Amino acid sequence: METRRSLLRRLKLRTILVVALLLSGIIPLVVSSVLLIRESNKALVNTERDNLTSEAGSLSREVNTYLSDIRRQLTHLGNGILAVPGASNDTAARLLEPWVGEQLKSFQQSNPDIIALRVLTPEGAGLEPGNLPPEAKAAMDAVFNEARSSKGPTYGFVPRAAIHKPQAILAVPVPGGAAGPKLIVEAQLRFVPLVNLIKEDPGKGVEVLLLDRQAKILWTNDRGGYAASLGPKILKALGNLQVTMTRQYKLPTPEGDREVFAQVSAINESGWSLVVQKPVSEAFADVDKLVVNAAVATGALVALSFFFAYLAARWVSQPIQRLTETTHEIAEGNFGGLIETQGLTFEMADLAEDFNRMSGHVASHVQQLKQAAQANRELFIGSLRAFVAAVDAKDPYTRGHSERVAAYSRTIARYLQLPEEVQHKVWIGALLHDVGKIGVEDRILRKEGVLAPDEYEQMKMHTVMGAEIMTPIEQLKEMIPAIRSHHEAWNGRGYPDGLKGEQIPLFARIVGVADTFDAITTNRPYQQAYSLRFAVETITRLTGSRFDAKIVTAFLRAFEAGEIRAGAVRPPRETTLVEPRVAGGGQR
Repeated sequence: METRRSLLRRLKLRTILVVALLLSGIIPLVVSSVLLIRESNKALVNTERDNLTSEAGSLSREVNTYLSDIRRQLTHLGNGILAVPGASNDTAARLLEPWVGEQLKSFQQSNPDIIALRVLTPEGAGLEPGNLPPEAKAAMDAVFNEARSSKGPTYGFVPRAAIHKPQAILAVPVPGGAAGPKLIVEAQLRFVPLVNLIKEDPGKGVEVLLLDRQAKILWTNDRGGYAASLGPKILKALGNLQVTMTRQYKLPTPEGDREVFAQVSAINESGWSLVVQKPVSEAFADVDKLVVNAAVATGALVALSFFFAYLAARWVSQPIQRLTETTHEIAEGNFGGLIETQGLTFEMADLAEDFNRMSGHVASHVQQLKQAAQANRELFIGSLRAFVAAVDAKDPYTRGHSERVAAYSRTIARYLQLPEEVQHKVWIGALLHDVGKIGVEDRILRKEGVLAPDEYEQMKMHTVMGAEIMTPIEQLKEMIPAIRSHHEAWNGRGYPDGLKGEQIPLFARIVGVADTFDAITTNRPYQQAYSLRFAVETITRLTGSRFDAKIVTAFLRAFEAGEIRAGAVRPPRETTLVEPRVAGGGQR
């Protein structure tokens, strides 16, 4: 009888513990799941709006920057034509001189985004291509007339029906202002940001529309043509909206009305508006998945709660709790935590003592590993610096060059908002960028004046030799492109591989700008140091031909912030901007 009572008593206690544990676990779980679904729903909706806002804002900034860059280039071209001394004072006669045509041809070759280019007086006299399609010529004429009337930069678009890919028109009066222009520079452009959008295919139902000031659709990537069926009132509201804002409306399709989110972002340069829209059903698909997953997870957790509550009711005790708390600390990395052995049974005391010894050994080994890793890192970096210093010492004029280029490169990488780990890799790649010069003869490195063709070819091989020297070192695998390709040019005219544009690794593009800046601002056997401003103007001028505009922008921001400086320099001797003198046409 006593045995039965004892069993019943234990079963009753176990039942109470199971119920108590289940209630304490299930009730918070259900409440937290409901609250989590509600808050996650709000968060996902806001995230979707933020993503749409970010995508529209990023694309509009890209378009705005692209148009403003082209406008500045056309203005510079027009000012250059008017500023040439010795030419005819009559603008119309000057435009017919042969050198103008050669200048336009050279300008267009260096700007592949320009399809057609013409320079006219306000009366319409001047140079223009003779093979313009009728639709393109009509668009250019309309923009020309508007620019002549407004006396300011004017934008237009070639009709969608006449072209396969988006093309814009830009007319720039030169000089600008109320006095009236002396000439108007006009270009037909491949609208690269939108062309790239077609290639990338945003997918997931995302549609992009470009509207003019009258809410007319200039271009859209909507292949189904449904965007063109937007109601006039919606288009008018979107077209007049010159601030960033999210709208929601219904879009008619053959399958019925489809509700969409639309994010409008203004393009201040041209006065156009960019609309990025996405179906609400796709935008909230993640919300539906969240609800289903939460329901499944809650059911699974309830089942697990029954199981673990039963186990806990059988085995819960204070010693186990003390052991559990300490093991949690150790699992989280607090290897110094110890279990109190006072009051434990013999078996638990043995387990606690063994656990304490294990914790102490693990903590000691972890600390030793950290110290060894730090020592190895410092030894590795020190060895690289010593090797680079030995290479730089071959040429007294470039002593310290690699350290300076490494510092400039890391600063540029930081202004590109690259992660700290990537910034460090850029720094190492820049530090090692000239190690290949260890294989170049001293007489070539120290030669004053222009190198002979064969000498220049040997000099150019320092990029390949440097990459080959460092390739066997596995830790430098990601830095090798900075060594091999830092003399590549954005237009494909660099060396050793003639890479072009995005083919050039990012590390190499960063090091190329930093290397050029240091080359211009330090004394060399073949040139004296130039001023900082001259170096910055030269690098800016070479943007798009030699350097990536994104890298140059980060460099300029760092320079203006005072984080990139050089040693003693002198003002440039020439009055016009030229590239730093180089052997054989390239930088040593």
